[in-house]
Amino acid sequence: MRNPASVFLLLLGLAASGLATAQGLAASDAYVREPIPGRYMSAAFMTLSNATDQDKILTSVSADWAGIIEIHTHLHDNGVMRMRQLESLTIPAGESVSLQPGGLHLMLFKLKLPLADTLPMTLCFSDGECQTVSAELRSLK
Repeated sequence: MRNPASVFLLLLGLAASGLATAQGLAASDAYVREPIPGRYMSAAFMTLSNATDQDKILTSVSADWAGIIEIHTHLHDNGVMRMRQLESLTIPAGESVSLQPGGLHLMLFKLKLPLADTLPMTLCFSDGECQTVSAELRSLK
């Protein structure tokens, strides 16, 4: 039989690390860039890992500290980098998807400033499952 205290400590360590898991999907290294002074928008980044045997489709993200959160990607259009909103983001079965600067990311609008050091957001998927991820606020410096 497992020691309940060691299971508790393991779960506590995972929670403190910003790692969130639900039904085989893990979100890790989640962070939000501190907004530029005077601006009410920013971006969030993380790695989403799908340990299941079925694709997971991220359809929406919400947070009480942001009025609008959109899934975005960057495209090169005639030498110009442009952002484009995506309706959803597929995390293939058994794979990971990185949301990172210059690529896939979550665009955050209508931020309610000042932001806390830890920012919870809820990720919802096409199967109706939702999970909360805690993102660290990181300085622009």
